[in-house]
Amino acid sequence: MRWLSYLCCIFLFINCVNCASSIPKKEEADVYFHLGDSYLREGKYIPALQELLKAVKLDPQNPDIHLELGLAYMGRGNLSTAESEFKKALQLRPNYAAVYNNLGLLYLRQKKWQQAEKSFKKALDIATYPTPEVAYTNLGSCYVLQHKYTQAEGTFRSALEINPRYLPAYVGLGGLWETLNQQDKALKVYQQGIYYIPDAATLYFRMAMIYLNKGERPKARECLEKTIQFDNGALRQHAQKLLETF
Repeated sequence: MRWLSYLCCIFLFINCVNCASSIPKKEEADVYFHLGDSYLREGKYIPALQELLKAVKLDPQNPDIHLELGLAYMGRGNLSTAESEFKKALQLRPNYAAVYNNLGLLYLRQKKWQQAEKSFKKALDIATYPTPEVAYTNLGSCYVLQHKYTQAEGTFRSALEINPRYLPAYVGLGGLWETLNQQDKALKVYQQGIYYIPDAATLYFRMAMIYLNKGERPKARECLEKTIQFDNGALRQHAQKLLETF
């Protein structure tokens, strides 16, 4: 009977090995992908790349992995490789709006304004894009960098019509008016933003700077105190230092 038990053990061992090796590659790739994504969200680009490269080796036809690889390479400053990964994602999924948006951001970093503008517009042409306010805001920034201020205003406003709680659009539109030295219009934009986003420390801080420039110190103080209330980072420190001068 010993030999029979021995054969049973061998059979069970071989079965377990076969089970382990039969894990679908896409499922294994998905594990690496989510690990890489979590590192990417934390700004840890090297470990993100390590996990995403494992994922893409197992699932090379997955456009989501190529998008994340592009973001990781862009975070590391390797823009040419990032562009290559974004383009691979688009080959696999031609209507991938998020890729067009990030490709536009890459071109902005390279100061390729026309290519950036074209990429943002392609993202906006895709009806299934779930967050068009993002591309509108980025397009607005692209227009500002080209001194196309009227077009910039229109795109920032389009972003806010879609999502009135989208903070970067308020920052973009208010910043546009500050660039044009129209402080009252900038204040109005920031006040509108605070109506929808009451804890937006960035908007309070920008308002404080405008009030200081206008010599309205009580209002500036109030906004700096709000900044300290709602921010735990660098803005809080700046606001505290400014309050010390009052």
